[in-house]
Amino acid sequence: MEASIFWLVLLVAAGAAVYLFQKSKPSKADKKPQAILQEWGASENGNPTQIYHGKHVAVFESDGGWKFTIGDPNDRREPYFSEPYETVDIAKTEALRHMNRLPSLHQSLPEQRREERRQKEEEQREEFVSNEPEIIAALAASADAAANVTELRKIERKAETQLRHVDRVVGSIAIYGSDEAIEKALIVQKEARELLENIRMRVAELKEKPRTNKTGPSAS
Repeated sequence: MEASIFWLVLLVAAGAAVYLFQKSKPSKADKKPQAILQEWGASENGNPTQIYHGKHVAVFESDGGWKFTIGDPNDRREPYFSEPYETVDIAKTEALRHMNRLPSLHQSLPEQRREERRQKEEEQREEFVSNEPEIIAALAASADAAANVTELRKIERKAETQLRHVDRVVGSIAIYGSDEAIEKALIVQKEARELLENIRMRVAELKEKPRTNKTGPSAS
């Protein structure tokens, strides 16, 4: 009986010890990198720097913004260099997030420029679909009203320039535009090509016409 009590007490004590051990272990939340709050120092050049997880992390001004670099003090291989960011604080944040394999919170300057260019191209595509038919119609009216080859040649050059613009924008719409936008753009492109073809045909016709004799009848 005493032996049974002894083993029971021993088991209870062991269970309590295991519980206290588990309790004392850090949770997964506690295991999140806390070095992200580590203070930045300054390098000899005055750039923010620190040793983070054994890596040398530095932030420096470059290419119109701020880049970060990550290198191993014991490794002679080329360190990692980021794209430039808008401010030094953003570069610091992105450096440590990169170290912890966390998604970026900010766009780099090249990413911002690509986004701005994409938005501008989108605006151009919308403007093209809305305004280009009117431009082509105006050129067609001018061509119809032209009385000679010289006038038609001027309109022809404008039509050629406009067609190059149309081809460029239609190519962009074909990649990024909706099915409806692509359909409208192809119609506009067809109209622009037909306009230029018609102008060239009129030029050829006028050049083939015999010149009228502007001199009056000779005196008898």
